[in-house]
Amino acid sequence: MTKVLWTDASGSIRVVKDEDNRFYEVQEAGNYAGLLAYERKGTRYSLTHTYVQEGYRGRGLGTALIREALCDLVKERAAVTNRCPVVDRFIDKNPQFREILELGSPAVDDTHN
Repeated sequence: MTKVLWTDASGSIRVVKDEDNRFYEVQEAGNYAGLLAYERKGTRYSLTHTYVQEGYRGRGLGTALIREALCDLVKERAAVTNRCPVVDRFIDKNPQFREILELGSPAVDDTHN
């Protein structure tokens, strides 16, 4: 199931959550621009990887992607472990999101159960 989480004022940029494939995606004009992948077990999430395609970098799309993914996880009251250095850098610049992370908590099982 795919759910739209956010759309910018122009309507051309949006962030969606694809629960079936376990990623958040940022799109521009309906085209794939990047994703934040995660593993999930119950309400526990492990953020594993963030990627923005080269032609879309430097325009704030990665920031919007991570911000909206974290906002979604806050709304879900999810337990979150981060293993992505890009998300680490985002949180360093946006400390209001630090409390969502369970520092030192066990990562989600990678067996994809």
